[in-house]
Amino acid sequence: MTDSQLSALTRADAAAGRIGVLAQFISLSVWQSGLIVQKLLVADSNVQSVMLLQLGLAAIFMLLALSIISGVPQFNRRNAANLAWGLIAPGLVFAFGIAGAARTDGVSVVMIWGTFPLVGAITARLLIREPLHWTFTVAGIVSFILVALLADSRSAGGAGDMIGNLLVLLSVVCASFGMVIGRIMNRQPKSWFRAATLQITGAAIGAVALTALLGFDPPDLLDRSNLVATLYLVLFMTVTNFLAYNIALARVGVATLSLNASFAPLIGLAAAWVILDTQLGVVDLVFASLIVASVAFPHLWRRAVTL
Repeated sequence: MTDSQLSALTRADAAAGRIGVLAQFISLSVWQSGLIVQKLLVADSNVQSVMLLQLGLAAIFMLLALSIISGVPQFNRRNAANLAWGLIAPGLVFAFGIAGAARTDGVSVVMIWGTFPLVGAITARLLIREPLHWTFTVAGIVSFILVALLADSRSAGGAGDMIGNLLVLLSVVCASFGMVIGRIMNRQPKSWFRAATLQITGAAIGAVALTALLGFDPPDLLDRSNLVATLYLVLFMTVTNFLAYNIALARVGVATLSLNASFAPLIGLAAAWVILDTQLGVVDLVFASLIVASVAFPHLWRRAVTL
């Protein structure tokens, strides 16, 4: 290989890496913002109705796209497992997450979700015995203490709710279980769109069952703000998020993805400030900075050791 060819490959890899990082931050932004939009929408509806609208419409959109790209998926054991996987993530993730967001404040929601990289690593260790460096354990303990102190502070001030915070934490744990299951299910890199479509479809089936049990009380979609919020949840928090995250997975290393994910709380805080007009005090910003630092610590440590 000539120097010019090697240089061209290096530039191509660098460009792919930049695209991957951009895709990840798009994914983080639409997800963290979506958590706030869900909180707004459920105020005029209920948990199961928001779930049904968001997941049902997204599933229809992605099933149509999948049928055009590769045909209607056949019913077999693997596809059935993908549907069942979707009942956990995003099914239970949305059920607990929306229910929690309806009770607590936006700052607590995004801060709890900010611990997801650590919860995911610990869950993978417990379930599939993945190696876990001591820094993840230390960072996990510190970040949970910080999140608990922040949530307690906001609850004492009347902004948050501890039951709502626990529901959001259950949502994060379910997402972690879903991530571990995904590592087992998604062994075929080229089938990610089919797997994602069936995963969302499985969650939509769960939303149908939940709505049939508890009743359908949708938000007024003739109201422009509710319509825009619903379209955002479907097209951005669900469809765009899945697409962008998978683009990032294909182009960026896991270590970089994990480090970048530590910025999620800051993105969420910005979304809460812009969308909900949440007043952020110095204490909130200090806690947010410490949580970001604790989530990033294991990845920064590993990079420093390998230099």
